[in-house]
Amino acid sequence: MKRISVIPIVAIILAVMVLGCDRSVAQTVQESRAASALFGGFETVFYSKSELLSSPHAFKQLSKLEASNLRFPFAYLEGALDSLESPASGAVLANSESILLGAKDFLPPAGLGPVRSQRCYVVVLKNRSAFDLSKYFQTTSVASAAGMPVWTWTAKLGEFGENDQRLSSLHAMQIGQSYVLVANDRKELQLLAGHLASKDRDSHILGEIREWESVSRHEVWGYRRYRHAKIVDPMAAGMADVTSSAEALIFLLNSDKKAGVLRLLASDDSTAEKMNAQMAKAKIEWTPLKPSGRGAWETTIPFSGDEQSADRTFIVVGLFGFPVYL
Repeated sequence: MKRISVIPIVAIILAVMVLGCDRSVAQTVQESRAASALFGGFETVFYSKSELLSSPHAFKQLSKLEASNLRFPFAYLEGALDSLESPASGAVLANSESILLGAKDFLPPAGLGPVRSQRCYVVVLKNRSAFDLSKYFQTTSVASAAGMPVWTWTAKLGEFGENDQRLSSLHAMQIGQSYVLVANDRKELQLLAGHLASKDRDSHILGEIREWESVSRHEVWGYRRYRHAKIVDPMAAGMADVTSSAEALIFLLNSDKKAGVLRLLASDDSTAEKMNAQMAKAKIEWTPLKPSGRGAWETTIPFSGDEQSADRTFIVVGLFGFPVYL
């Protein structure tokens, strides 16, 4: 009887397991570096797995409007990429693992429309992705960052409000097969690229983010570290009810439970009380923020599929700097 050696089979299985582990670790490292770089330069950081942005049916437990509201911080990126001569958002999402957004300097629109801000998106590419951003540009790059080309273009995205029809200035680059960066400010993009290209810079930042380990395990999350100085318009910035004692605001999506968690970190309850009072005044069905451990207040945001639920998600996204003047 022919004998079959199991050693090579075991070796192959182990090799596959190791490679899979390495890919997972590499992906986590890339995402952590991107988060660290964004936390170093921006007030709000939002994160989503790409698969949740690529399909209208990805948020299975949410209504269409609830999902649309949660995707809203990333809609600007889709519009920017699809304004190219060859729309690129589909290819970018298909070749990416996750997308992170950094935002700051929130300003009101001229008339109706979304609040504008300085934004940088970091697309974390899948391992072994062959994506090539350069093929979506017919012209040569006009600048560089970290030794790599930067492409610039303009698009009508409604960024400045209904009464200001200026075109948006957009900038993009690719860092190897690790990242694609898109921003509406070239200097911010260049700074971000420098952070990402340097493996040793800002490695300490995530250690300063309270509850980071818990936050980073979610498929969708938002984290805002409040800046209390130089606020041009508190309403546009989503800070009308935020007092000086507030440190940070966190949103975590638990789609399998049809709920999200909103968590406020602060040294006293003044912001929580003002937020609760404002929700009651606006007649929004809102479970009040309540104490949840030392220096923290928390509420659960249920996704019930009705109009009130859509209103809640709309308001939550606005608290992170993405409200819309209607």
